[in-house]
Amino acid sequence: MSPDAIDPAEFAHLREITGDDLEFLDELIDTYLEDGAVQLEAMRLAGDRDDAEAMIRPAHSLKSSSANVGATGLTELCRALEADARSGTIVDAAGRVGECRRAFEDVRAALLAERAARG
Repeated sequence: MSPDAIDPAEFAHLREITGDDLEFLDELIDTYLEDGAVQLEAMRLAGDRDDAEAMIRPAHSLKSSSANVGATGLTELCRALEADARSGTIVDAAGRVGECRRAFEDVRAALLAERAARG
């Protein structure tokens, strides 16, 4: 698994707290990937409207769920975006949401590669 997208120690912790139930782990990952796409779209729409208030919830949600799967880089991007949204000013919202989207795609690839490696 790519340490750039997913922190291996954090992901190992997720496996541990799920009792290493790989079916349940896969369900969690699928839910994360589905919800992450929804949150990114909400973030894109908020950025397109330059609506800082509308950015808070999806950035917070993606931050939290990303932390749960060990996506530390994406977590930090969302944390910073959420903080700026809470302050009312987001510089380059579209660019930053694009950066989150690219990081999310890296996370998706890493999670799916981890699943494939299990065979």
